Amino acid sequence: MNRPRRVGIYVRISKDRKGQELGVQRQEKACRELCERMGWGVLKVYPENDMSASTTSKRRRPQYTEMLRDARDGFIDGIVVYSIDRLTRRISELTSFLEEQKEQGFAFATTEGEDTATANGRMILTIKGAVAQQETERMSERINNSLLQRREQGKPHAGGIRLFGFKEGSHFQQLDEGEAELIREGYRMLLDQRSRTPGDVARYWNSTGSTTPHGGAWTIQSVKRVYRSERTGGIITYKGQDIGDSVYGAPLTRKQWGDAQTLLDGRATPAARGSGKRKHVYSGFLRCGCCGSVMRVQWATVQGRTFRRTLCHSGQRGQDGRLGCGKVSRKYEWIEERLDEVVKGALSSRMPHQEEARTESLTGEIRLLESRIRALRGRWKEGQMEDEDYFDSLTHLRAELRTLHTREARTVVRQSRVETDALAVWEDDAPENLERRRAIVASVIDHVEVFSIGRGNRRPPEITSIKITPVSKDSPKSSACLDGESTVNDSRRAGRRPT
Repeated sequence: MNRPRRVGIYVRISKDRKGQELGVQRQEKACRELCERMGWGVLKVYPENDMSASTTSKRRRPQYTEMLRDARDGFIDGIVVYSIDRLTRRISELTSFLEEQKEQGFAFATTEGEDTATANGRMILTIKGAVAQQETERMSERINNSLLQRREQGKPHAGGIRLFGFKEGSHFQQLDEGEAELIREGYRMLLDQRSRTPGDVARYWNSTGSTTPHGGAWTIQSVKRVYRSERTGGIITYKGQDIGDSVYGAPLTRKQWGDAQTLLDGRATPAARGSGKRKHVYSGFLRCGCCGSVMRVQWATVQGRTFRRTLCHSGQRGQDGRLGCGKVSRKYEWIEERLDEVVKGALSSRMPHQEEARTESLTGEIRLLESRIRALRGRWKEGQMEDEDYFDSLTHLRAELRTLHTREARTVVRQSRVETDALAVWEDDAPENLERRRAIVASVIDHVEVFSIGRGNRRPPEITSIKITPVSKDSPKSSACLDGESTVNDSRRAGRRPT
C-alpha cells in the first residue's frame, strides 16, 4: 500500500461538560505525532466533542459520516484515530467500517498500533471493539439500576427543564407555592359545573400575570402539558412504568391528577355537531333551500342600517365540493325568532328530570392494592424475590390500580358535572353561554332549509319559507316540516327528541 498523503484524523470524546475540548486536543496531538513518525501527511481533522458512540446513544455523528464520505470520494486516503473505542463502541459499526476500508482501500492506523492489513490484526481489532461495546453496556446497566433504585425510593429524575409549579434549581423537590396554587385553582375550574376548558385556565393564568417556565404566555397546549405531566401529580415513572409516589410535594394528588386526565381525554374526542366556536346560535344549521349548501351568518350594513343576514355564498364550497348557488339571502333575526320558539317548545315538552350521577366507592379496593404493592416492594428490597418476578407482579398490580383510579376519576367527573335544567340554560343568552345553547340546538334540530322570498317583498315572510328537520332517532330520514298553520304546540311536538 502506498504511503498516504491526505490523512484524516478523527477525534471524539463522549462527555465534555465544561466545553473546553481538552480531550479531543490531546487525541489530535497524539495522532499528529503518529502521522509524523510514519511519514503520513495530515489533510483534515474531524472533531466530535461531547458526542457518544455507544449502543445507547441515538445521536448522529455528522463528522464521522463526513469522514467516510470523503474516504469514498477519494478526498482522503487514510484515517487515523487515537484508539478503536474513539472510532466506535458498536461492534456492528466497526464491522461496517472494516468492510468499507477493504472496499475503498484507504489506510487506517491507531496510536495503540492496531494492524488491519492481516486477518489476525482485524480479529484483534474486532475483539477490542466487542470489549468496548460490552463496557458501555455494563455501564448503562449500572446507571439504569441506580436510577431504578432512586425511583423506588420515591425520588424523581432531577434532570430536564423546570416544570411549572416547582422552584428553579430545586430538582423538582420544592414547590413554588404561588404556581402550585394556580394549578390547583385551574383543576377546580376544570371540574366546574360550567364545563370550563383548558382555554379558560390559560386565560385565567395570563390574567394573574403568570408566565410559562420559558417566560411566554399561556396557551391551551401549554396548560395541557402541565396537567399531563406525571410530576404534577407526584407520580414517579421509570421507562413509562408507574413506580410509586414522590417523597417530595406535588401541586396535585395522584387522585386529582387522574381526574384531570379523564377530563382532558374526554375533551380530546371530536366535538359534537353544534359545539364549534361560532358567534351565532344557528350558524352551521342553516342550509340553502336551492342547492343545499351551508349558509353563512354575518353582519351587513345597507343604507346606514346594520343587521344580521344569512346567505348562500357562491364562492364557498360545500362538503360535496360544489360551489354555492348564491340565490338565497335572508335577514337572520326573523329566522332566529322562529327557531327559538321551536327549541323552547321542545325543551318545555320534555319531562323535567335530573340524572343522578352514579356513585361507585372504590376506596377499599384501591387501598388493598396499594398495601399489596407496598408488601411486594418490601419483599423485593429484602431479597426475597427475584427482579423478574418482582417487576412482573408490580406491572400487573399497577395496571389494576390504574384501572381503579380511572373508574374513580370518572365517578368524580360525573358527580361534578350533573347537568342543570336545560330550559334554564337555554334562556341564559349571555355570550359565554353560546356553546351550551348550540349544544341544546343540536339535540333538537338537525338542519333548517332556508328558501328565497324574492326582492322588494316588505311583508313578513311566510313560515313556509323555512323547513325545519328535527333530530329523530326512530326515523332519521323523515323530516317534520313546520308550515304556516303550525301552532306553538305543533312546534314543540316537531322539536321533541325521542327518549
